[in-house]
Amino acid sequence: MPDFYQHRLVTTLHQLAEPPFEVQQEQLLEYTKRRPITLVMPALYSEVEGDALPGILDHLQEVEFINEVVISMNRMDAAGFEKAKSFFSRLPQPHRIIWNDGPRMAEIYKELEAAQITSYIPGKGCNVWMAYGYILARGNAKIIAMHDSDILSYHREMLARLCMPTAHHGLEYDYCKSYYGRVSDRMYGRVTRLFVIPLLRSLMQVFGGLRLLDYLEDYRYPLSGEFSISTDLARSVRMPGDWGLEVGMLVEVYHSTTVKKICQVDLGSNFEHKHQHLGRQVDDPEPTVDKGLMKMAREIALSLFASLSSEGVVMDAGALKACRLTYERKAKELIQRYHDDSMVNGLNYFRHEEAEAVEAFSQALLNANNTFVEEGYEPQQIPNWNRTFSAVSGLEEKLLAAVEADNA
Repeated sequence: MPDFYQHRLVTTLHQLAEPPFEVQQEQLLEYTKRRPITLVMPALYSEVEGDALPGILDHLQEVEFINEVVISMNRMDAAGFEKAKSFFSRLPQPHRIIWNDGPRMAEIYKELEAAQITSYIPGKGCNVWMAYGYILARGNAKIIAMHDSDILSYHREMLARLCMPTAHHGLEYDYCKSYYGRVSDRMYGRVTRLFVIPLLRSLMQVFGGLRLLDYLEDYRYPLSGEFSISTDLARSVRMPGDWGLEVGMLVEVYHSTTVKKICQVDLGSNFEHKHQHLGRQVDDPEPTVDKGLMKMAREIALSLFASLSSEGVVMDAGALKACRLTYERKAKELIQRYHDDSMVNGLNYFRHEEAEAVEAFSQALLNANNTFVEEGYEPQQIPNWNRTFSAVSGLEEKLLAAVEADNA
């Protein structure tokens, strides 16, 4: 049974009913006459050969309210790019592929680096940021919707629910974040459950009542990769260039619009994404945090620390040590809650594995603490497009020309 609980700051839009997709599509077709929607899908080339994207395209073929689809890709050579063009050719919507590590885009990035905007940082951050730039240069959208390319349980109704809050004429949201369950025979979403939530609560306990932390803690799934955003807001937000992308985006949105224009929406289903490895075994003789979920946790922590510092919070070694110890206690308390929740629902629960994950995340947090204090960590923030377009003369035309030439 769905609930209707509202958090203190961020409006929560629940799934209280299941309107037919045809009804939602008819509504969105009317709304998008004034607010056209472009869909962005960041992707690696490997996902073209994966299991999820074919199913996503099957559903997108039935979607009529999307004005255009932009697929922003990397890690592919010329042959891979040609295969990707063929793969996406069955989309009925106008669509373009941005070949981020192709030769034409390399020239764009050279100009951006010369203007001291950014160098090319391979990954989702640059893929999303460049897609924004292309859409803004096109000037034919009012709303950008974005979702990942690895959703095995994708359904077109999810996209309709994601777009409705920002496209609806009677609503005034600039940004809509998704949330959903990640449950099969067990609970998934370890980084959210066992790291981000207890870390935020630890920061709140150590540093007191900060509105930014209250805001972040309101999100039911802060690491979800699906959202919709107005092009006006997209033009003014900076883009984190690492694994801190999702949390960093929430902070950027917080600083760029008012909280009453932000919401989170229930996409109404358990999402099945690919499951990443933890990064290492806890008893490895030389622990590292440069891969897997441990790398993700480290970069999320650094993003949070940098955000709090920009709010005037002094993040010294003593406070960060207190935060890590408080995190461990809170995370272990949550293990008991997740165990009990699993038992009531007849799910499998692997308590030892959950405890190992908390220990690994604690090591990632210790590494982040040391990096922040000892190395003077500065976040990788790609400037917003207002600044970028002003820094490079004629960039809009060059970007459009490069993408069109690649897709010709």
